[in-house]
Amino acid sequence: MAMGLFGFFDMVTDSFMMSILIPLTIVSIGGGLPHLIERRRLLKIEKGLPELLEGISTTLGAGLGLQQAISTLSSQRTDLLGTMLRKAVSRSKATTFDAALSEFALNTRSSAVQRAFNLLQTADENEAPLRDVTFSMSLEFDRLFRLRQKRVLDLKGQALTMQVLMCMLLPGTIGIMFGLFAGPEAGIPMALFHPPMLLYFAAGAAFSTLAGGIMLGQGIFSSIWWIAPWALFAQVMYMGTYLAAGLF
Repeated sequence: MAMGLFGFFDMVTDSFMMSILIPLTIVSIGGGLPHLIERRRLLKIEKGLPELLEGISTTLGAGLGLQQAISTLSSQRTDLLGTMLRKAVSRSKATTFDAALSEFALNTRSSAVQRAFNLLQTADENEAPLRDVTFSMSLEFDRLFRLRQKRVLDLKGQALTMQVLMCMLLPGTIGIMFGLFAGPEAGIPMALFHPPMLLYFAAGAAFSTLAGGIMLGQGIFSSIWWIAPWALFAQVMYMGTYLAAGLF
């Protein structure tokens, strides 16, 4: 086992591609985490939007105005959306309420929230029945959110399957086959064959990462950050299984 472990480290240090991917992986994780955190933040905000609109509709039905309704709900909600609303209400004391709402919508960086509050302000300016408008909007955004979540869950399974196939099963299977029949002790010059295989697995990991990101609507730019970690993982799977199978 010790020989296999030392052999693994020797292969890592001897491989130019893996030596490059290790620092790239550290940098990529640092660059990809902000995108991941931002997606989760937007998910929390948009998940609470239908409930917020329904609460505004209920409060308006009790006879309060729009500003009073939003102020009341901002003090009742303890989630991220409520925190941002409280800041907007506090900001409205130094400026107009409409300007504070517009700034709140922009600060969420959510297209759904921006669209909802733009419609709400337009309806208020045109003296539309805000109670009915906000209730209809809550139903529409709730249905839209559920449909989008169902689509993401369906595609996430396909993307994960492709990722596991390209970065785990394929490198692991080929590594085991080579290790059993052409292991380090077999005398076959596999050192000439490993670099093309490592490049192949890196390309497969890059394709599956980009394709999975596009399928889930994450965009190419945010998916690029995760190419190096998955490519390194695929190469480690190949080399690790090759050396482990060669021990038998």
